[in-house]
Amino acid sequence: MEALRFDPKTKELTFEKIPVPKIENDDDVIVEVAYCGICGTDLHILKGEFPSSPVKYTPGHEYSGIVRAIGSAVTNVKVGDRVSCDPQRWCTTCDYCRTARYHHCVEGGVENATGIRHDGGFAQFSKVKSRVVYKLPDNISLKQGALTEPISCIIWGLNRSFLPAPIGAKILLTGAGIIGNLWSAVLHHLGYRSVIVVEPSDARRKLNQRMGTGFEVMTPDELNLKIKNENYAADIAIDCSGNAKAIEQAIAALNYQGKLQIFGVAPPQARISISPFDIFRKELTVVGSIINPWSFPPALGIMEAMGDRYLDYYKLGIEEFKMKDVQKALGVLEKATAAKAVFAINSNLE
Repeated sequence: MEALRFDPKTKELTFEKIPVPKIENDDDVIVEVAYCGICGTDLHILKGEFPSSPVKYTPGHEYSGIVRAIGSAVTNVKVGDRVSCDPQRWCTTCDYCRTARYHHCVEGGVENATGIRHDGGFAQFSKVKSRVVYKLPDNISLKQGALTEPISCIIWGLNRSFLPAPIGAKILLTGAGIIGNLWSAVLHHLGYRSVIVVEPSDARRKLNQRMGTGFEVMTPDELNLKIKNENYAADIAIDCSGNAKAIEQAIAALNYQGKLQIFGVAPPQARISISPFDIFRKELTVVGSIINPWSFPPALGIMEAMGDRYLDYYKLGIEEFKMKDVQKALGVLEKATAAKAVFAINSNLE
């Protein structure tokens, strides 16, 4: 089968032919991959900024497809089912797993996920455990199903942050890549309207506006002027950029008892400057949010309700590519002319 393989030693991503995976355990599932997204985490991995497999492997952790084979103990899906796959792995017996925090599992967690430590979805077929395979709702296409993983992370972000907040709450989103756009879609679907999206890229600001939410979209400089001239202050700020300067600006924009969620992935060496007095005086709260424990079922539920109004690729600024065109896809992301790139691996499965 065809696959994209990443060598962490040379930092090279190459298009190769490798064997099709086979059922080896009674809980294995073989999925023929239809679509697989390139995540911001993948970009960090390619740059050596995020831990991944020490040996050559197949990346890709946001994917959908059709079940083609199952182990003898699999009962939650059957051959022919349309599915999306949760990339997380966990041992079930460590203290974190036993206290409903499997995303911090000492043997699992994000660093040990499918597509990060183990072969993932940048391939025609993928082998995963049945417990991470979920049937798609009938009204969700395989193309949209590839968005389940990032939306499940947003669902966990909603749980980790401070929503549901009053509908009139002022919310600041920093970053209008795909995560900022998906946050915009979810917030708008939930009824929030007092939302400002801050993004330095003119192209990505336009992509966010394409969604038709009516949210204010502005540059960081325009936000500074709004804070100064209009005394604007956000009740909740959600950083989707992973950019230290954007996070500092978001902190400065918070109201008294304001809340900041660090959602975007910053490089490990990034640092921010914050005044402890401001945290004290304004009673600020800062939380982190990582991946998606217990979030796939509610993600599929909200996606079923959101439908084409919010999950349309064009509206979200998503472009499709063949795997062999990986350098073109990475170039589009580098230039920020698209919010996201998705590999249409077996698009004829729709």
